[in-house]
Amino acid sequence: MRKVIALAVVCVAAALIASFGAKTASADYGNTAQYQASISLNCDNKSAPFCTQVVGLGGVWSWFAFSNDGTFDSTETFCGHNDPDYGSGAFHFNGDGEWRVGPTSEDSVPFGQTQDFWVNYNDGNGWQDSDVPYPGAGLSHHYSFKPAPGISAMAQVSYIPGR
Repeated sequence: MRKVIALAVVCVAAALIASFGAKTASADYGNTAQYQASISLNCDNKSAPFCTQVVGLGGVWSWFAFSNDGTFDSTETFCGHNDPDYGSGAFHFNGDGEWRVGPTSEDSVPFGQTQDFWVNYNDGNGWQDSDVPYPGAGLSHHYSFKPAPGISAMAQVSYIPGR
């Protein structure tokens, strides 16, 4: 009987701790993220001008949280293959700064969009195209680009309502 009572006390205590002692989960990027976006570009076709002259051989994998106050956070990884400026290999960084919407640039992935999210990392280099398509105010969209073998890009932009 003692074991049953002890087990009951332990169960009640565990339930109380779980109900009142646990912290509420929150997103790492805070409550101001208005859009969450990711993009993946893989360009390994050595005979395609898009890979060799526009974006370079290799890949880009990025995640962005665009906040309603005009700031952003990002996690980005790049991998180059025999790039004349950067050589071969991968590098990664976490970025933050300001964002705005602007027209697509010449080297933007051609998903068929007319506008992209533009970012300023506050590093002195000014505004640059993030290559993330802007679907329009309050909209979410999935994008795909596969024009030839060895070239593939996808982007997902999710609008977070109420922010």
